[in-house]
Amino acid sequence: MGVLQARNAVMEDKKCPARDGFVRAKGRVLASGADIDVTTISDKPTSQVQEPDPSKWPSELSNLFYTFKALCTVYTFLSIHKHAAPLIHTLQASVSSMTKRPLETSDLAKIKALCPQLVHFGYVQSLRLQEGQSSKRRRREDAYQPERPVDDYILTFEFLDRDNSSDKATSRRYVPSSKPRQEAAQELISRRTNTFARAMQGWVDQHCQYDPVECLRSKSQSFMPTHPKKNIPAISTRSSIKSILETISHVSWWRDQIVPGGRRTFPAKLAKFAQTEPPLDQEMMDALQYAHGIQQLYSHQASALTHIQRGKHVVVCTSTSSGKSLVYQVPIAHALAQDPNATALCIFPTKALTQDQLSSLCRLLRHHNSIKDAEAYTYDGDTPADERRSIRDRARVLFTNPDMLHQAILPHEEKWRRFLKGLRVVVLDELHVYTGIFGTHTSLILRRLRRLCAALGNELLQFVSCSATISEPKEHLKQLLGMNVGEIEEVGNDGAPCGPKEWILWNPPLIDPHDPSHGRMSAYNEVSQLFRHLLSNGVRTIVFAKVRRTCEIITRKVRDDFVHDGRPDLAHRVHAYRSGYAPSDRRQLEYEMAHGHVMGLIATSALELGVDIGVLDAVILFGVPYSSASMRQQAGRAGRRQKESLVILLGEPFPVDQYYLRNPELVFQPPITKLWIEPSNELILEAHIRCAAFEMPFSHSDSRYFGDAGWTIAQRVCFSDKAGYYQVQDTESPALNIPIRGARQDTYQYIDAMIGQLLEEVEIERVYFEAYEGAVFIHQGVTYICQSVHHDMRVVYLARTQVQYYTRPRDLTDIDPCEVWRMRTLKHKDMYAFYGRVDVIFQMWGYFKVDWRANILDTVDIDAEPFVRPTHGVWIDVPWHIVETLTEHDILAPAAIHAAEHAILNLTSLFVASSADDVRTECKISLRELSGRKTQRLRPSRLIFYDKPGQNAGVCAQVFEHLSSLLQMALREMESCECTDGCPECIEAPTCRYGNLVSSKRGALAVLRGLLHRPLFDNEDALPTRQSDPGVLSQTLCEPEPVPQRKGTQIEYIIEEPCGEQDKRSRCLDHDKSSLFFEDA
Repeated sequence: MGVLQARNAVMEDKKCPARDGFVRAKGRVLASGADIDVTTISDKPTSQVQEPDPSKWPSELSNLFYTFKALCTVYTFLSIHKHAAPLIHTLQASVSSMTKRPLETSDLAKIKALCPQLVHFGYVQSLRLQEGQSSKRRRREDAYQPERPVDDYILTFEFLDRDNSSDKATSRRYVPSSKPRQEAAQELISRRTNTFARAMQGWVDQHCQYDPVECLRSKSQSFMPTHPKKNIPAISTRSSIKSILETISHVSWWRDQIVPGGRRTFPAKLAKFAQTEPPLDQEMMDALQYAHGIQQLYSHQASALTHIQRGKHVVVCTSTSSGKSLVYQVPIAHALAQDPNATALCIFPTKALTQDQLSSLCRLLRHHNSIKDAEAYTYDGDTPADERRSIRDRARVLFTNPDMLHQAILPHEEKWRRFLKGLRVVVLDELHVYTGIFGTHTSLILRRLRRLCAALGNELLQFVSCSATISEPKEHLKQLLGMNVGEIEEVGNDGAPCGPKEWILWNPPLIDPHDPSHGRMSAYNEVSQLFRHLLSNGVRTIVFAKVRRTCEIITRKVRDDFVHDGRPDLAHRVHAYRSGYAPSDRRQLEYEMAHGHVMGLIATSALELGVDIGVLDAVILFGVPYSSASMRQQAGRAGRRQKESLVILLGEPFPVDQYYLRNPELVFQPPITKLWIEPSNELILEAHIRCAAFEMPFSHSDSRYFGDAGWTIAQRVCFSDKAGYYQVQDTESPALNIPIRGARQDTYQYIDAMIGQLLEEVEIERVYFEAYEGAVFIHQGVTYICQSVHHDMRVVYLARTQVQYYTRPRDLTDIDPCEVWRMRTLKHKDMYAFYGRVDVIFQMWGYFKVDWRANILDTVDIDAEPFVRPTHGVWIDVPWHIVETLTEHDILAPAAIHAAEHAILNLTSLFVASSADDVRTECKISLRELSGRKTQRLRPSRLIFYDKPGQNAGVCAQVFEHLSSLLQMALREMESCECTDGCPECIEAPTCRYGNLVSSKRGALAVLRGLLHRPLFDNEDALPTRQSDPGVLSQTLCEPEPVPQRKGTQIEYIIEEPCGEQDKRSRCLDHDKSSLFFEDA
């Protein structure tokens, strides 16, 4: 009876086309033998758009339309109740009963041809489909079955648009269904039907001069799925980048994704050669030719080597792949050849870069007859303990990183005395990395190195630094080293050639341009299609993702899609590369990349620096990178060795990405990144003074390295011996307790439970969010399910399995002030700002199972203790009357506070040497703030900022000193910004954990004006007010409660140093120009 009722509803629509805006299906639908309940749909219209009249179409097309309506009705209710998979045979039975016609695969191909972005029609592996199905609280043992052989493929049909009847969860937000399930289903069916009707009408109109039925049959042939095992074509012959781009416009999934003004070609550049003065000796030139095939030097190489031969320190600032490494390899080889006791130290920020450059230098040394036996080694955290003594005794060239120099070399001067006495060349590569707190630490470490060498009688150190394009590299190196700027030479005349480079800005298309509520096509789907298209055409490609999880998800999807396409050969040549892998795995991947065994890579920023990863033709940036420096570094990975190249910036749906895609000129303008360090930071300086005093007693003469402040600190924290030198009483180096990249955390080992193999070592903070019973973990594109976590042994056991879902933690983070240590007045308001202890409290209570479109398949509850990390912070309570006024003007107060926090945070580097990761704020969650529902977890109306936990760098203590100026400047920047709703130039940041979804520029302006004792709204901003509803006010916010004060805390009346408005404004403009995006968080 139920099938008959549903069928009658469809048949009634045939008789009355004018009522197509109403969807009616009552009763029950039988699907594949299962009796599935179908909620009654009323005759209420859900769309104001009048559908075209199917009665005027050819009969075959009209029948296809009614078939689609039946298909849509069945599919929607099956999806809502999650009782059946979208298998073809499941749909055919019910649809055929409703329409009295068989549902053929050719019908589905025609639907796909008309709406290619609305539906998916293709094969999937049956095993993965079965394991991907979700049922509430499946038996635990089901999830841990050992991996079985892959079965055959099954044909499936799915809708790809935004299903408002299903909750969604992504890494940045949770989106609950906005309407009751019944109402949401009605709207979804109507919306999909309207979209199909418009597509059909467009097809009929377009082919009115021909036979639209025959044309559709012809087109649908290309959308008929082919069984993967029967579809194994050969790899295409490599064409030019330009010709491959032309072919993209002819693929079935092309929908004008390149944004207007989003394509630009940068022409090839010819090489400029020069000679050093004096010329290099013939032995060196022969070594360069045999090792690297170099017969002539580029102009910047020759210029840099000339300055080095004259005894200058040099910083080379040229483009990626311009041969900067030769600038320090030649001086190292020359120094070793001239003096048998000479040594060299190469400092790189990452392990991957260290290994790569070691191999390159060794080739040169082997071909230089005078020093072919000179030994070069890496010395990092992966170096076995039993090899370290041998390295100390034998190494003439040492490759390391700032962390090892800080904690393993300088504190043991007596073990490294031979090496330090002979040290002649110090290489500081990737200079642009050394900024903010990490850069400040590195600066003081290098001063400690200079101090020890000088004490050993070695004043011959020569520093060679290389960098991407940054602002004032000479000044920055001077600050890092603590030297006079006159001792440093800058080289920037890039003489290296480069091939033509195509830049494309790619935006996933709207599923239905006439109805944006469908949303955009999945960015994961777009990147997979682009990546596979390029690889299938022989284009070696790398995708850069911003976080580890995204990297693994893309790897998994690309491999699955290649297998589905019948290209397992290409699937096996796609790999992920990120931090966290075991050292042996990293080395193997680096070898395969360098030797061309890898066709496609998906990587995080771990590969954006100058690692030689072989010849790559294309780069896809998945989302706008966190900083302009990262964007240029990543883009520079393609086209190395003078090849033509392609860069595609693929935007995600978040506000920051969409802003730059709407304004492509901001992406193409050359970035000049401003770097900031502050060696005078007292907290950091004190830590390194203690380290220096442990390495060698401190004296007044050491002020040349650490300034008068360093001498003052030494007198305060050290004790004086009889000779007047200052020492520390520590029995072990203080450096062991001073991490320079954040707090050192315990790590857990992730073990493959089936074979006992170590997969990764992961920091405890990450373990808390990704290792819980039932969690899906992805490693090299392979999925594992967490079986058990043993906190006593720091071990997580994972079972390898194939599933078609991922897990997202259900968590919250509270930033709570615990104790006031300092309080001050603000210049423009009779109110206080506070500085003190802040606790960052992470709480997880469950997880979601989600598919690749973020649809929630299941919800699981777990019990977990809160994870608390103490830090320091500064906060200002927003008076409740401001919150009330915002509500009266229909402004969401949490959105206003959140935007004001971003506006202030984005400007802190103008006053304190910091990057966005050094200072953080409490970001707002759209689920809480936009749901319209009251929550039990009320947060105080407060602007709060805190130091990165474990950093202990005192950044917020310095921010506390400049709060009045920061408030004024943030307000001025917002008022001068021409945007209406907020943009990355004023209140948005790509590092916002929740995608800037809760944000209000008008509200942020009002909050800052209120704190500065100004009218909250200008005349043009003022709107008719209404009586505020106390219930609305208290839904997510509460009035701040006083925070306990430490004994003896007194009010401070801080007078901030005057700074000329014009000068400050120019600094701010420099900052805006230097970085289109904010520093990595």
